[in-house]
Amino acid sequence: MSRFLNLLFVLLFFSCFNENDNLPTDYLGFLKANDSINIPFNFNLNDSLMIIRNSRENIYLSISNSNDSIKVNSPFFEDFLMFVKFKDSFNGFYYNKSLKRKIPFFAKPGLYRFNFNANDYKNFDGNWKMVFNYDDDDAYDAELMVLQYKNKISGTVRTETGDYGFMQGVVSGKKISISNFNGYRGYMINANLDHDTIRGNLYRGNYDVKKFIAYKDVDFKLSDPYELTKIKTGYENFIFSFKNSDGELISNSDEKFNDKVNLIQIMGSWCPNCLDESKYLSELSKKYNEISIVSIAFEFANSEQKAIDNIKKLKNTLKLDHDILIAQYGTSSKLDAVQKLPSLDTLISYPTLIVVDKNKNVRRVHTGFNGPATGKNYYDFKNEFEGFLEKLIME
Repeated sequence: MSRFLNLLFVLLFFSCFNENDNLPTDYLGFLKANDSINIPFNFNLNDSLMIIRNSRENIYLSISNSNDSIKVNSPFFEDFLMFVKFKDSFNGFYYNKSLKRKIPFFAKPGLYRFNFNANDYKNFDGNWKMVFNYDDDDAYDAELMVLQYKNKISGTVRTETGDYGFMQGVVSGKKISISNFNGYRGYMINANLDHDTIRGNLYRGNYDVKKFIAYKDVDFKLSDPYELTKIKTGYENFIFSFKNSDGELISNSDEKFNDKVNLIQIMGSWCPNCLDESKYLSELSKKYNEISIVSIAFEFANSEQKAIDNIKKLKNTLKLDHDILIAQYGTSSKLDAVQKLPSLDTLISYPTLIVVDKNKNVRRVHTGFNGPATGKNYYDFKNEFEGFLEKLIME
């Protein structure tokens, strides 16, 4: 049934792609990964909005004018696009000032991200075990998830720390191309099928490229997310004490956490997987009165005020009703972060979620977050996690 539903989503999505859909407001944007590689994404302009489309996901960015330039801001991240219009095209840059990133951007009218032969395509459908950096010491496993309808595909990459979001693209012959952009994360996979093995590269903006191989392995599973991060020996409680965005000191011993099942999120406002998890935590807060949530933020913003601004932006946009505490700014280093969290033995991922029972004992630590783009995996996680929460509530 789940496979049928996933295929139905793909059919519904791709059915909207025909030659008559290429209206003047349909654009192809490109982030330059290097001199020969561009990361494409689809968007529309509608009044004061840029609407980015990645498979089943729509992302709404606000448009404002700055002198002769057009500025496009994310509702969640500090990143922005700045460009000028020339006839029916755009030229400019994507900026993240805290990370000192500046990526060339251009756009033109269009609909199809990649060139393809509609009558020539191999079958990439299904899940593939990926090995990144496969001949290096820092090799690691992931899962490439592909839903294919003829030569059009959607999917994502699952890792132990989180997924790569909704991606879309095409198959042309033995080549697979798939990409996304969400206002912060611009990723693209270019790869070729060699017998039963996919070989290619993952491009992340213009700042990183990783080679990989992928192959079918029915027995492959990612590591259990509850087994990766441990509480330090000698600790039963999760200890924290940081100020929230209003300057109020919040700690685990505060009365408001008493007699509640507490969910403590280790996160950053810059992190797309943290954003997905924050949306889910917001759902949980509305569903269960017996839980309390607090987020602890590790920000790469260069100043405390910028970190506060970023946190407030996230909190206000999502209408979160729980505190977000500022533990660190100027770096998102996990080595620095774990020094500020005495209860944790290590920190592997943003986000990390600590589940604490009514007696303030840590019952689970969940590493990473694989969200809606992972389809059935996401819904299976939600069902199991909420079942566990309900048991803790009844204790």
